[in-house]
Amino acid sequence: AEGEDMGRLVRVAGDDRNELVEWTLQTPNPGDRDAVRHAVALFRNRAADRENKRSAVLALHRVLEDRRALIKAELMSKDEGALFQIANEFDLRHSGAHQRTDYEDAYLDWIFWWYLATVELTDSIGASQVDSS
Repeated sequence: AEGEDMGRLVRVAGDDRNELVEWTLQTPNPGDRDAVRHAVALFRNRAADRENKRSAVLALHRVLEDRRALIKAELMSKDEGALFQIANEFDLRHSGAHQRTDYEDAYLDWIFWWYLATVELTDSIGASQVDSS
């Protein structure tokens, strides 16, 4: 009903993840909102292939990279490290001989939803910090 994929046939999760998409499409920062909309459109495209999903994950990674200081301050250090380690060690963010390429497409689905949930989490943390000040 809105965003880059407005009016197009898309894949939807059919569960609470649909609400997660709606929440994250309202992220307060306009630049982040555009990146999230783009990521969601890429991922939900009914013809999305591995490269579309990989691009969607990378778009969300960039949003999280911009929020890294907040993530580092508010989450446990191992959690923060894992978010970025996955993007760096698997063939997602960089392509290199040392990176793992032997993962199923389902992994891209999992990392997309994990990153999207982390965007929503950081939105909530940021909003609570504003409310308490």
